[in-house]
Amino acid sequence: MGVWLVNVERIDLAASSYRLDFYLWFKFNPSEIDPSTVKAFEIVNGAPTKQDIVTEEEDRIEYRIRGEFVKTFDFTRYPFETHTLTIELEHKRLNASKLVFQPDLETAIDETVNVAGWEIGGFEQTVVEHSYGEEAYSRYIFILHLKRPTLSAFVKSVLPISVITTISLLTFFISPQNFSQRIGLAVSTLMAASAFHLSLLSGIPPIGYLTLADRMMISVYAIFLYNLSVSVYIMKLVDAKKIEEAQKFNAKALKALAILIAILITIQLAI
Repeated sequence: MGVWLVNVERIDLAASSYRLDFYLWFKFNPSEIDPSTVKAFEIVNGAPTKQDIVTEEEDRIEYRIRGEFVKTFDFTRYPFETHTLTIELEHKRLNASKLVFQPDLETAIDETVNVAGWEIGGFEQTVVEHSYGEEAYSRYIFILHLKRPTLSAFVKSVLPISVITTISLLTFFISPQNFSQRIGLAVSTLMAASAFHLSLLSGIPPIGYLTLADRMMISVYAIFLYNLSVSVYIMKLVDAKKIEEAQKFNAKALKALAILIAILITIQLAI
């Protein structure tokens, strides 16, 4: 059996679903299995909205199928993650002792397939045995590999928060006497960073683990906390008329900031 992928119509990461349009065919020996038995297959990870026979010959049956598929996506590396879209089929009645699927080498992706916002990393097909209690069934799996374009993901996800964080760090170049402006700038950029974080995660479903975006934002929040703490302490020094001491502390804090950023980057790379 084989697949010819015609189109990836939609990918909805938030709903953990995607819509595919493809041809599916079975080649068989009519002396060993009859066509009605061949037709008794099911797609185990989706619900076809269209399933028409386009070719039926003595030893070959071909379908045109369009349907909605579901999958639990892995967002650990979001927004630089890769995903796989699968088509998974089993026979409804015959277990693995009576029928085993064999992938057809003619399986392919149509050259016009274009997934908006994603790069196609090729495909593969495999056959595994899936157990239901004591019975095992042969399962054919067509796998399409997708990955986000690195430059696009960087510009949309990393660059904005980098700019916001850089603006917040300009407080270190504001005179300690203007502590109200320092704190105002730090707080406003913190609110902008929080809003960006929520916007960044709105494209994926609620998950119980940290994504790369979450870990990146934790580092950003650590920098904001450091910035605000320094600004508050400088405010106390200025209120106590210790202007020179406040200026020296600001200079030391700026040097320590570079060390903090280096540590946070090292931690991110080590995870």
